[in-house]
Amino acid sequence: MASVEQQVRSADSAICQNIERYADDRGFLSQNLLAQLRNLVEGLIVWSHLGDPSAEFHYDRVGLALEAVKAKAKFRLLSRFHNLLQASASHYTLDGDPSERLMLKYYEYLLRTRNLALKEFGIAILGNLELFPVDLDPSLREYYESIAARIEAARATPTEPRRERYYVHSSRPFFVGGRIYYEVTFSLAHNWTSKFDRTIAFTDVDMTDKYAAYLDLSSESIAVLGETMPILIIRAWEVSIRPCEFENFARIFGPASQVQSSHAEYRNLMQYLTTTRSSLLDLVDMTDASYTQIRA
Repeated sequence: MASVEQQVRSADSAICQNIERYADDRGFLSQNLLAQLRNLVEGLIVWSHLGDPSAEFHYDRVGLALEAVKAKAKFRLLSRFHNLLQASASHYTLDGDPSERLMLKYYEYLLRTRNLALKEFGIAILGNLELFPVDLDPSLREYYESIAARIEAARATPTEPRRERYYVHSSRPFFVGGRIYYEVTFSLAHNWTSKFDRTIAFTDVDMTDKYAAYLDLSSESIAVLGETMPILIIRAWEVSIRPCEFENFARIFGPASQVQSSHAEYRNLMQYLTTTRSSLLDLVDMTDASYTQIRA
């Protein structure tokens, strides 16, 4: 029986060999990789639970390990990734086109999984991931490279940011030099927002689009094809659900509670949702023991 580390290295080797051989055929490559991703992620999940890479890997350990991983913020990425793989690629062989779309969606998770494995387990995996043909449109490459450079430069340049509460409608990743950046669509968080009020900004902050949030914005510009283009950069992000939304939701169950953003419980909950990128549903879906621990 293979050890946990051997399970991870075997799946990683299969993934890297496929990328090396079939990088010029993204559809076929995606089909092959989807068959191995679940093996890789499940090996890392069991590793994170047992903490012993030399332990024997058994598939009947995955379920218990998955429950334990869900309760640990630093490993929750593995739980999310596993859920996606289980829903889309666990029991079916997909055609090339849907496989491509899934791999483009999973590419962000693969980059983060590689970083997590090196940081938490000291194992280097997915070493040639940058060879996967993510962007087949070279016309966008210069545009995104300029944005990425501006994000990095803005981080080193102190300015007075504009901080307001917004609804984040979407956060779409793009990739430059093995790093993940995001194109974020948002609008002011009030009762009269329409689809025409939406704004686009760029960031390297990994944020969710589940709730209203405070965004720290700064105005920047980039040079593309000899022209100067203004852009917005998001320097920081913090979940900030509007108190009235809690109150409106509470009315379903009885008299509305008075929620204020100055309450310690509110601030702690927003901090938890921000640092873990969790949702309120994740809290509801936890085991009783995990929820009690977090609530305390």
